[in-house]
Amino acid sequence: MSKQNHGVLNFFFGEHTDYIIRLGPIFAISAIVFFFSIFIGFNLGDQISPESLEGILSNIPDPLESTELEMFIAILFNNVVASFVFMASGLFIGIPPLMFMAFNGFFVGYVSYNAAQIRNIAFVIATLLPHGIIEIPTIILCSAMGVGLGYKIVHRILRRDGLQKYAIESIMVFIKRIIPLLVLAAGIETALIYYFV
Repeated sequence: MSKQNHGVLNFFFGEHTDYIIRLGPIFAISAIVFFFSIFIGFNLGDQISPESLEGILSNIPDPLESTELEMFIAILFNNVVASFVFMASGLFIGIPPLMFMAFNGFFVGYVSYNAAQIRNIAFVIATLLPHGIIEIPTIILCSAMGVGLGYKIVHRILRRDGLQKYAIESIMVFIKRIIPLLVLAAGIETALIYYFV
């Protein structure tokens, strides 16, 4: 990894930079699953009924009936809980985080397709990019942390160590780095929602 890339990671993750670098291959796998699932969700967008995915957005309030603060809190809560579940579900031998990434990517693709039919693809990119540039890598990182946790559990079962250190560092990264990034992403997303409503 170049010194410049290492510097960017060090800016965001400080003393946890080496931990993040070690997650690189798993991060790449999680990202591939996510973006491939977006592609699938977008291409199947016209073949899935809105009712089948309706419950997913039920915890996000209607922007016309809520304040910006209520919307911000709902988005932030949703993202923090989802990210933690992505990470913690790695306890089950690391497979569920990748399944969650696949479903999340599929849902983003599906919503993007339907939004593009109402507006256009430029509108979708303009609304996803400002917060997605922070939120998507952060959530992919949580998935990678979860897969890594599952990997460490398998190693522990096979009488190798490092599980406790990995789990503690994962929780510290989540609290000190992931949550602040999700706060920033939720703020941007909330501002965009009320800008376009």
